Amino acid sequence: MGGTEGSSRVQWFKTNSSTLNGENELEAMSTSKVAKAFRIPLGAVGCYIVAKYTPMTPNGESGESVYVITERVVETLPPSLNFLSITGDYSEGGILTASYGYIGGQEGKSIYNWYLHEVENDMGTLIHEVSGLLQYRVTKDTIGKFISFQCIPVRDDGIVGEPRTCLGQERIRPGSPRLLALQIVGDAVEGTILSVEKNYWGGEEGDSVFRWFQTSSDGSQCEIRGASGSSYMPTVDDIGFFISVSCEPVRNDWARGPIVLSEQIGPIVAGPPTCQSLEFLGSIMEGQRLSFIASYIGGERGDCLHEWFRLKANGIKEKLSSDEFIDLTLDDVGRSIELVYTPIRKDGIKGNSRSIISDEISPADPVGLALVIPDCHQNQEIVPQKTYFGGQEGVGKYTWHRTKTKPNGLVLTDISSSSEDVMCGQTFTYTPSLEDVGAYLVLQWLPTRVDGQSGKPLVAISSSAVIPAPPAVSSVHVKQLTSGIYFGEGEYSGGYEGSSLFSWYRETSDGTIILINGANYKTYEVTDADYNSRLLFG
Repeated sequence: MGGTEGSSRVQWFKTNSSTLNGENELEAMSTSKVAKAFRIPLGAVGCYIVAKYTPMTPNGESGESVYVITERVVETLPPSLNFLSITGDYSEGGILTASYGYIGGQEGKSIYNWYLHEVENDMGTLIHEVSGLLQYRVTKDTIGKFISFQCIPVRDDGIVGEPRTCLGQERIRPGSPRLLALQIVGDAVEGTILSVEKNYWGGEEGDSVFRWFQTSSDGSQCEIRGASGSSYMPTVDDIGFFISVSCEPVRNDWARGPIVLSEQIGPIVAGPPTCQSLEFLGSIMEGQRLSFIASYIGGERGDCLHEWFRLKANGIKEKLSSDEFIDLTLDDVGRSIELVYTPIRKDGIKGNSRSIISDEISPADPVGLALVIPDCHQNQEIVPQKTYFGGQEGVGKYTWHRTKTKPNGLVLTDISSSSEDVMCGQTFTYTPSLEDVGAYLVLQWLPTRVDGQSGKPLVAISSSAVIPAPPAVSSVHVKQLTSGIYFGEGEYSGGYEGSSLFSWYRETSDGTIILINGANYKTYEVTDADYNSRLLFG
């Protein structure tokens, strides 16, 4: 009161006394201001609030100040948060910072936790490593997920407020692919593997692109064809050159980063002559040709040695050859073959020998390669000519047949089914008899290995019919049929008998032999001229 009020002033104080005892006991909490509203600060907790009011007229004349004091001391609010936020870079490697506003007395040790979420509304997984921190550096394993921050306000007297959570605005993005480091690890020696050692950053790595380069002493550089992996083995063509590698980092979603070129390594020097790998080429079986494939490194290749040995049961090695290959024979069956390869550089330097030993050589399947029946003669033993292959020969099966007509391109089943065919023997050799004269002989041979395994039968046919033996007679004798009648006979051989000639002779007492004319039959009737003589039959 006192006319029109002007810009009256208000100043706020705090005091520990519930009564006003003068301004000297008051502690100012603000300057004198026109504004009459006042937010109680934390420092006023437990104190009384005093307001000093100074009335002012519009012309600046002030009146007597008056004071008012609260009826009770300022009380503390329960601990709570008036705001909570996450700011920063939501990409791999970025830093996220949590901010909040605390009210409710003097803050104690509030609790901070960060969580990972597959989807926005799930419970989330606690990130233990950053519990109690207000900042979080985004790591690779959080890519594609949501981040949240939870703060539980705690007053200095231990009172805990309601927790509050803030969810990040977006999913974590992978960083742009790049290489933090790139170098070649290994010795600059021909035949030694050089590997790429790199530090990739930027999400999940995909198929990063490698290119290897060869640099000469004058600085000229060319790309090494076919070298596109994370490792490279220098060859003889790299000797004297420097080697480097470039890498273009590629993320698994095909995003690409800047290409990085490593420092050079070298120059590459020739390694000792070495056989890196050695293996047989061919089938480990009788009758097959066995060669080898050897991988050589160590400068320019010279005349390398390769020696073949047959390993015997008693441990003795029998050298077979120094050729590029060997042909396996029956002598090798059941034994192993050893190949000793000695690498030699062009300058004559020898490397360490390398050897490989085969499995036991297996026999080939039993096969009859050839079967020939020589000319066939009556009463003369036939010994066929045969050629066997396929391990150690066992006891084969032989079957002889005779046929009246010579087969022409027929198989044995056709011959056996013929009505003219007759089986005549079952041994390897055969002696033709009279029944075979004029017939063709057929031999079936079932080649059999010593272990009993048989091959396909082989059939041979005589080139001509069985030739009869020269006609001959034996055991010629005369017997008396009746008084005065005699009969002469003998045993004939030499094919089928034709019209044999018969003769009778008269032998006188002085030993003279006289042909009896007209006596041309097996029987003979004695005449008067025959008395006192002996009769002879031919």
